[in-house]
Amino acid sequence: MYTGLAEIYDYLVAGVDFEAWIDYLEQILKKFNYRPATVADLACGTGNTLFPLARRGYRVTGIDISPQMVAVAGQKARAAGLAVALLVQDMRTFRLDAPVELVTCFHDGLNYIPEYAGLVQVFRSVRDNLTPGGMFVFDLNALTWLAVAPPETGEWREEKLGLTWESKYDPDGPVWEICLRGWIEDEGGRRDFTEIHRERGYAPAEVEGALTLAGLEPLAAYDAFTFAPVHEGSRRHFYVARRVI
Repeated sequence: MYTGLAEIYDYLVAGVDFEAWIDYLEQILKKFNYRPATVADLACGTGNTLFPLARRGYRVTGIDISPQMVAVAGQKARAAGLAVALLVQDMRTFRLDAPVELVTCFHDGLNYIPEYAGLVQVFRSVRDNLTPGGMFVFDLNALTWLAVAPPETGEWREEKLGLTWESKYDPDGPVWEICLRGWIEDEGGRRDFTEIHRERGYAPAEVEGALTLAGLEPLAAYDAFTFAPVHEGSRRHFYVARRVI
């Protein structure tokens, strides 16, 4: 995943206001009277949530399993003159040279963990890389939203790149799946790629249970970009947890 798509990913998310995501993160931190200086951003992709943190003065490390996505993030960081550390690691087993005060994981990165045991594994790695009392803020596409997302086909095309997609939901997973077929044309010729992305849905009780098993204290679960509790109609949930001292 995120091999061929890495080259066009930023075109696909061009309409997302990532600065607003970090505005919301800082509102959460203010609510809990917490002021971290060091941050590790899991599933950082091409750096869209990492760079706003760097611009605001946080010392940041981005971690992603895709070398292609990290390579794009590195190019963007150099072009912007941003000092960020970038690591190619699996979030289930990531290791930092020193613990950080905040770990984040945004844009449904955790929905890519296909089984509950893997989710617990991620949370344990987060706990091991947090300072005592450090916080963990992350989002997940809601299980209830994934379950009602209708099958979809579509196409997106520009002059030298394009993408088609087909999505479906498997309630036995419970997994939402999307098959992407794309092409990119440049001086090296045309390159075609096919990727299948799967997102697993997790109920809030499962998430909070996994946090507790991993030694993290669940603090809150919010309907995305608000401070309202999660509900059946929520499309995205934000969770806040803390390392138990």
